[in-house]
Amino acid sequence: MSEIKESEPEQSEKEILEVFQALRQEVTQIFTKINELENEKAEHTLVIDAIKDLDPKRKCFRLIGGVLVERTVEEVLPAVEKNREGLTQIIAKMTEQRDAKIDKVEAMQKKYKIRVKGEPDPEEDENVGKGTGNQGILA
Repeated sequence: MSEIKESEPEQSEKEILEVFQALRQEVTQIFTKINELENEKAEHTLVIDAIKDLDPKRKCFRLIGGVLVERTVEEVLPAVEKNREGLTQIIAKMTEQRDAKIDKVEAMQKKYKIRVKGEPDPEEDENVGKGTGNQGILA
């Protein structure tokens, strides 16, 4: 058992850095996807606001899978509202995933004392002038 604990810190800086960078990249991808979904949700809201006061029997067109389909407002409005609700749920789930990944990144930063270039180091301000010899990984 002690061999495992001893070999864990023996993990090379390169391996640790690769895992850390992969996690950060996943967080960035999730942020990007959440922004895309937020924009799509805003577009759905604009459509709902534009057609909700129209005559329910009025013709309208909806793009479904790349095909423009003729429908009525009463057929389209519930579908668009349902899609918007689905987007809201997906955004909430992705936000939870993002927060979990951010927690993993922060835990890894603390565990391996990883500093990212260009980001302020909160411990650096506390340790100024103390001459601490803490070595970490610079990402």
